[in-house]
Formats: sequence, C-alpha cells, structure tokens
Amino acid sequence: MIYCVLLMASIVLCACKSTLYNSYAKKNTPSINETFYFNAISYGVAILIALAGAIFSKETISLTTVLCALFYAMIVLSLQTVSITAMRVGAMSITAICVMYGMIIPSVAGPIFWREPIGVLQMPGIALMLVSLWFLKGETPAEKNKGEKKWMILALVAFFLSGMAGVMEKIHQSTGAKEERMSFVFVACLFMFAFSLFAKWIVPKPKEKVGRQRLPWLALPSGLVIGFYSMVNLTLSGKLNSIIYYPIANGGAMILTVLVSVIVFKERFDRRKVIGTIMGLIGILLLSLPI
Repeated sequence: MIYCVLLMASIVLCACKSTLYNSYAKKNTPSINETFYFNAISYGVAILIALAGAIFSKETISLTTVLCALFYAMIVLSLQTVSITAMRVGAMSITAICVMYGMIIPSVAGPIFWREPIGVLQMPGIALMLVSLWFLKGETPAEKNKGEKKWMILALVAFFLSGMAGVMEKIHQSTGAKEERMSFVFVACLFMFAFSLFAKWIVPKPKEKVGRQRLPWLALPSGLVIGFYSMVNLTLSGKLNSIIYYPIANGGAMILTVLVSVIVFKERFDRRKVIGTIMGLIGILLLSLPI
C-alpha cells in the first residue's frame, strides 16, 4: 500500500516540477546565467528537505554514497538546465514527455545489468514509445526554423540525461549503501547547489540583462518539489523493479502533465500529437506488463 502512495506522490510531484519549470521559462525567458541562479536557489531549498530526512532517518554517509551522488548531481543539474532551456523555446508537454521517456534507458538497463525479468511485450512497448516521438514532435513550417531545431536537440539531450539519472539511482540502490537514501539526496543536492553557484559565477550575463538579478521566486517551491521528489523516487527505485516502477510513475506523470499543459497553459494538441500521446501511453502500458 505504501508503494502505491509513493507512486502517486511521484506522479504528482513530477507534474508539479514540469509546471514550475515551464512557468519560469516562459515568464522570464532566462539566460543560462539566470537558469543557474534559479538552480542554485532550488537546490539550496532541497538541501534543507533532504537534511531533515537524513537526520530523521539517522543515516550515515559512506564513500559509495558520496561518489554516486557526485555523478548523479552532474547528470540531474544538467537535466534541469537543459529542460528549462528547452521549455523556453518549445512546448512544456512535449519537452516533459521527452524527459519522461528517459525511463526507457533504466527499464532496459534493469534486465541487462541487474537481471530483472522482462516480458515479450515490453520490447515492442519501447519501440512504440520511440515511434510516438516522431508524431509528438509535430509537423509544421515552424519546425524548419532554428528555434525548433534547437528544441529538438535539447529534448534529445534531456531524454538521455533523464535516463542516466534513473540508472544512477539504480546503481546506488544496488550497492551496500542502498539504505542511505536520504543521505544520497542530501549529498547530491549539496553538489548541485555548489555546481550551480560556480556555473553562475563563470557564465557571463547577457549584455541586455546586466545588473542586479531579481530573486526567481518560483525557485522556492521548485526546491521543495525537488527535495521530496528525489527522496520518493530513490525509495521506489530500490524497492520496485525498473520495468514496473519507471513506466507506471512516468506514464502517470505524462498524462497529468499533458492535462496541465492543455488546461493551464493552453497548449494546442493537434491530431498528430494526440496520436503520438496515445501511442506513447500504449507503449508505457506494454512496458509495464510483466508478460
């Protein structure tokens, strides 16, 4: 029962994260420097959430956890930066779906590296999801401009980074330090906070925005979401098979995110994108069936 509650929490938190990123990207059209500022504040807040969890659970911090958290931090910080940049030039719904489709990578890695079971329907499910991306990207004259090409590259990078983040979660949860979940999130947030501050310092501000930066207030709730979302996901990745956890969590988040993008942000879904979404959901369903 507890894992069903955690899965629901993961779905809602994932949709909230995409909503906050999209709101910030569309409203502020941030530069890379401003995005790292947003990241620094987000992970600063997430540190407090993770620290409270680590203290409450009385966990230790091993060298294994520190090393795994270091690589995880580099991947997730890059993913957040790429996702915000992609949402600035493209649709929230399709960008978020590309990030969620990263589940394909850990779903395949589970059976290969951790000998988790895989059914005959799961590989066709992955293939269907990949085909659905062709429909989801749309087919309009706007795709020929540089902005659309930039978005497609960013979305592909986000897909890969999302998958690698899932793999790193799985790696940590397959070591002797797997019980140090809260400590892992705490150390990862520390690294991401430090990396963000350093990146903000070395990346120059655009000339037209030189001056005192305003506090990006959306970074505060984003940090809360990141902190809880990371702890929930790490717990689930260590307790459920990849082929079950990733499809259900990301499939549910995909549906909720699409609804938010259409209802709140008034994004238009034409017939082609509707077909792509349906294909993706069928693919996710096949991927989650242990047959």
